Amino acid sequence: MISKFRIKTDLVGQIILIVGIFLLLVFRSGVTWTNYLLVILAIWQILSALHLLYAYKYVKKLNFLKTMLVLILSLPVWIHLVGYFAYIPVGGILFWYFIQTANDMITINNRPKSFWDLE
Repeated sequence: MISKFRIKTDLVGQIILIVGIFLLLVFRSGVTWTNYLLVILAIWQILSALHLLYAYKYVKKLNFLKTMLVLILSLPVWIHLVGYFAYIPVGGILFWYFIQTANDMITINNRPKSFWDLE
């Protein structure tokens, strides 16, 4: 059973990185910093999915990992072909994982409290 603290930490970290990416895009501080934050967010989500898959046997995260593997392997080709527009699918997949994490948070908050979640 995934603890509330684990999923809250994951969600808050993703929110911070997404807000940072959004602010960089709005204020046009530079594509380089936006790309760095996008890479950090992707690494955060991949490590989170791996942890959930192996520690909690959460098989739904396997779809995300497969999709990210294909995206990472094909991204250099797409960057060469279409330039910075290749990052749009990356952002979409990272946002998809964020939505999944938010839904998991709602599910975990609606379940009865366990011994480990006592506050």
